[in-house]
Amino acid sequence: MITALLLTAIAAEFQYVQAIECAEFKACMDQIPKGKVVATTVFLAKIEEYAAMNKVYESYFPDLKPARNTVEVRLPKGIRMAINATLYTGPAEPKGLTPPNTTNIVPITPGILTPDRLFIAGILGRDSNSGQIPEAPQAQIEMCLNRLTRVLATANLTPSSLLQATLYHSSAIPLNLIEKSLRDYFGHQPTIAITILEVTALALGANIGLNGVALFLHTPV
Repeated sequence: MITALLLTAIAAEFQYVQAIECAEFKACMDQIPKGKVVATTVFLAKIEEYAAMNKVYESYFPDLKPARNTVEVRLPKGIRMAINATLYTGPAEPKGLTPPNTTNIVPITPGILTPDRLFIAGILGRDSNSGQIPEAPQAQIEMCLNRLTRVLATANLTPSSLLQATLYHSSAIPLNLIEKSLRDYFGHQPTIAITILEVTALALGANIGLNGVALFLHTPV
């Protein structure tokens, strides 16, 4: 069992920045503190601006790209973008992790390793190499979870290593189908905190995406 003392010690090495809201992409990025950014979540008022946001976003991370998820949500009038960020404040340098035979067409890293955690980018129910999205909702969920397994396995982890996950879905994926799939994947008594949120749209035409954090109880290989 992970003790509360251990979790507190681990959390002390991270800084969390939430709810930066701006009318311009650059203005949002300028407000992220300088440092080792390991994960971000980007909320767009219009997913059609995804490519334009990526162009600005990428310029702020010339080397290691944070694990990231991007979704469309309803933002206050005049606000085009909101962003949350997690920064690692410990002495080690974060490392990127990409499963074998994975194609990345956007400025993200599938996984970011710190000494204690694996930050997992938004994994979509979409084939990252072909760009194809399965027609059936169940197949999209399974693709998302299978891709999660691959990222975890690349770090020698399993689904039971996850501390928390946030799953975003559009109205095209029924909630009851998601809940059943998660029970089948994690078991009926999971030790993970899962948040499920319906959004108006996800990146790259996907209907489901998941990001999360896994915990190492030993130094990652």
